[in-house]
Amino acid sequence: MNIDRNKHWQFLEDELKAETEEFNKKFMTTAISLLQNSEEMYVAQFITFKDGEMIMKFPNTRSLPRKGEFLVSMVLPPTLQNYHNWGDKTYRDLYKERYNSTECVCIWHSPTSDKNFSLVGFSKVSLDFAEYIKDTPGIILTFAPQRPPIDYVMNLQRVVEDKFSPGISSVLDANYSHQEWEPILIKQDNVSNFVYTQLNLTDTMILQGPPGTGKTYMIAELCARLCAEGKSVLVTALTNRALMEIAEKPAVQNLLKERRILKTNITTDEHKEVPLLEPIKHLAPIPSALVLSTYYITSGFAADLSIEQPFDYVIMDEASQALLAMFGACRKMGKKNLWVGDVHQLSPIVSLNGDRIKFCGYQNMIDGLQLLADNSTSPIYQLTKTYRFGQRSADYTGYFYNGTLIANESNNYNDLPSLNNILSEKGGPTLILTDMPSGDYMPQFATTLAAYIVGSILNDNKKKDLAVLTCMRNTTRALQKSIIQNVGSHSNVLVDTVARIQGLTTDITIFFVPNTSYNRTLEPHLFNVATSRAREHTIIIADKNFHEYPTIKPLVRRYLEKLKEEKSIYISSKKDERDRIGQTFLLE
Repeated sequence: MNIDRNKHWQFLEDELKAETEEFNKKFMTTAISLLQNSEEMYVAQFITFKDGEMIMKFPNTRSLPRKGEFLVSMVLPPTLQNYHNWGDKTYRDLYKERYNSTECVCIWHSPTSDKNFSLVGFSKVSLDFAEYIKDTPGIILTFAPQRPPIDYVMNLQRVVEDKFSPGISSVLDANYSHQEWEPILIKQDNVSNFVYTQLNLTDTMILQGPPGTGKTYMIAELCARLCAEGKSVLVTALTNRALMEIAEKPAVQNLLKERRILKTNITTDEHKEVPLLEPIKHLAPIPSALVLSTYYITSGFAADLSIEQPFDYVIMDEASQALLAMFGACRKMGKKNLWVGDVHQLSPIVSLNGDRIKFCGYQNMIDGLQLLADNSTSPIYQLTKTYRFGQRSADYTGYFYNGTLIANESNNYNDLPSLNNILSEKGGPTLILTDMPSGDYMPQFATTLAAYIVGSILNDNKKKDLAVLTCMRNTTRALQKSIIQNVGSHSNVLVDTVARIQGLTTDITIFFVPNTSYNRTLEPHLFNVATSRAREHTIIIADKNFHEYPTIKPLVRRYLEKLKEEKSIYISSKKDERDRIGQTFLLE
């Protein structure tokens, strides 16, 4: 099977249209309507920068940005900083007239002495934008919905159009024929040395890294060794967070001190986090140096390249989230390629409707790592030792890896007195069943139950890092509202969708499964990601009758049915029933 280049280009064109269609509705809407009616646009007063975070003062007369929300912050001309002067101008009109702008993300809320205002903190602010506004406290900034990553898709279109690159052709023009495969398990401790040796034997290597198996440590160690040999190394990933984790690892600290780690688009908080990180505006191979850049930027670099394979090594992290064309871009950029990912975790997130993907036959162009693994003529290797959690967690997560995961160590996890009778002292998952109305994405009792559990954990240990995860944005909003109302706002509590947190590690995860759309909420890749984030405990909250739904895939069903048998509790939404079965300790 060959993938037609014209069809590949059309897939990217359809994806581009799908991404922009919804955004364009907002882009062409009057800014006043977005501010006052749908409350998707905000105006606020700049206070200061502290510890790399931009602190803003927001009026409480309108909704605040939700924590985790990505936005565009704009400096508008002085007359337009007063929203009363916007008139009929659209978001697009304001964007065209902006003096400067940056992407940013809301990370915390805090009350002020004046009950009419709140302070809100933002991270991921570009250094250029911070420099532009840092000496103008009191300036009014406008915040608006984030633009979709259209440049990335357009860059990949140009990659697909490149008929002259042997590297791109080796991926996009290959004859694919599916074959069954099992990874070769890596059991030795010095994984980076094993990978280094294998890369001397092949130009391209796929390495499957299940949750918590030290992928980032391995990449950092390998980069340090290659740079010491004078090689030029590029590490690319979907997210800046994945790149920063590499820069923080002990193995590359000498490179940092010698100013030989460079990164594109360094933000204020990244600069605060790793001050020795060197900015690089234009990608270029540098002998003995490590360059870090996201798919969005490296795809453009690859599309513009007039020479083949300027980097000695290209390492792709988060490879399961890369579209197929991105692998072609990496083969064009690097003489040697290492693709590190996990076909059992999140696939690339696209805006195209699932029915259209199936009808047009686009799936292979989306699941790039899966296609390449299914057709690899070289061995595929898998890490087996997990450092994140104990053996009980490893056994459950091992459902997705044929039982091949081995925990580095097993501890007792019994430091939460109020929940000791629910949670296992060996850590790992617990299933809490309750009553959820069918089709309700925001079940009130269950969201209150989740908030109660968060409060109980923080009362026992206020330093625990918690992630409350779900698959639906409206469920996320309901959970965030319930937690803030019942427990308050805490910087160590993250409420977010599973699709946005691959790579996250936390102490405790609460995975909330509403009683609807089980083909989505219990999709195996999402489920695997959600239930493998926590070092200590994963608490799954679901409807008591979840097992009756036939759309649940076999792996997830076996996981949940085993957990229901081994470690589960039912908490009724009716107080008299809770009293009858002796569960008065919850939600009095």
